[in-house]
Amino acid sequence: MKKIILLGDSITQGLGSKKINFTQALQDRLGSSFCVENMALTGTTILYAKQILDKIMAQKPDYVVILYGNVDAQIRPNRKGTIFPHIPGRFQKNGMLMPRPFYSHSILKKIGQKIDNSLRRFFSFLIYKFDGAEQWVGKELFQETYGFVCRQLLMRECQVVACSTVFIDDAVFPGSLKQYKIFNSEISAIAVKYHCMFVDLYSPLEKGVKKSGWEAYYNYDHFHPKEGGYKLISDILAQQILCASTSGR
Repeated sequence: MKKIILLGDSITQGLGSKKINFTQALQDRLGSSFCVENMALTGTTILYAKQILDKIMAQKPDYVVILYGNVDAQIRPNRKGTIFPHIPGRFQKNGMLMPRPFYSHSILKKIGQKIDNSLRRFFSFLIYKFDGAEQWVGKELFQETYGFVCRQLLMRECQVVACSTVFIDDAVFPGSLKQYKIFNSEISAIAVKYHCMFVDLYSPLEKGVKKSGWEAYYNYDHFHPKEGGYKLISDILAQQILCASTSGR
């Protein structure tokens, strides 16, 4: 049985208490010859993958799927300016200035959550206007760390599956798509340099959204995939991994 480790942020780990993600869908597509384990963690970047390399290696994986870049490259409200320290404390926590991905089925809870979402947009607007934006991981650091992680995994005879970012809504995350394209080029170049598999998730998701709309693939935040998006991701990954396994990679 071949072991697959999934690395990434909340897109890979999943959201909420149920942590809905693509782990089981990928397992089902690959079949009993593979065992898929999810080691992703919400809000992390490629720097986290470097920190837990020993834990990854302890699992003795045959394949390691890296889905980083989404949090790393995203353009966010600047937390180091004059506005951020003065907004309510709950909105200073990681992710609390990002739009809500989903709402409760309860009418009263939903009303409160919509008010909360409006406040997120308001505070984000203020920060963007007066203090600008920030990026958690710059291109050079991302490139250096991603390359290091790949080299270490390859030295231990793990097959690396280097994934692009997903596609997101630039109207909701202004400036992020441009950065995603830059980071995806870096990921692709690293995959070529170290003879890793490169899996483009960005283009199929973009094509799907343009054809069927955001609601077919994403939650309300147009960042985190839902069932349709995860099915597409798992189908693409399974095809690549099965092809590589058959060819002896």
